[in-house]
Amino acid sequence: MRAFRFLHTEYALQALQTQRLKVALLNELNDPFELFAADLSDRNVRFAFRQWKNDFAQRTGMLCFSNRWKNPLLWSHYADRHRGMALGFEIDDNVTVPVRYRRTRLRLDVASIVAKDGFSADLGEDLYATKSMDWSYEEEVRVPTLLSECELHDGLYFEPLGDQFKIVSVVLGPLCKIDADDIRRSLPPGSSVNLYHSRMAFRSFNIVRNKEYPVKQIRGPG
Repeated sequence: MRAFRFLHTEYALQALQTQRLKVALLNELNDPFELFAADLSDRNVRFAFRQWKNDFAQRTGMLCFSNRWKNPLLWSHYADRHRGMALGFEIDDNVTVPVRYRRTRLRLDVASIVAKDGFSADLGEDLYATKSMDWSYEEEVRVPTLLSECELHDGLYFEPLGDQFKIVSVVLGPLCKIDADDIRRSLPPGSSVNLYHSRMAFRSFNIVRNKEYPVKQIRGPG
């Protein structure tokens, strides 16, 4: 599948150069309801759920992508207010977890789950992939990662790119000042991406491709 990662220019160029992505940690995400998608109105089970979340978050991180790049909110929130980029990835469908958006919390027999210590892999995925409907504009797709298998640099976790997902395109934000030469210098020798420019749409509240600039295939030096 094709999915997109929105980044500030500095971090997008680093991702191109190093061919790796920073892994998001579950306890540091901008949604405090992460992994708390179940109805936790029973006070006797909330503590057990918090313990489970903390344990899960110590082992598991995520790479976050969006199904499309035309939503202006994504550019505003994650790409330096339209001055950054959206990196396009080709991702193996087998490693992706589409986020499911709901208006209400999941109705689970939480007391029974806690009593049996039954936080199964399937239940973990349900909680991992469920968010409030208010986040649906992101059209998010996630790739779970085991932190033990990531590269650790300066206290940050990174996932190297490989056969399961790779960068195939770069979309420059409407206010991005980077040009094709900057992209070329950031690419490893022998690698290539398709470069797109974007602009504000004239008839809708979308970001669209700027057709004044042809799509270019940019190859790394060498």
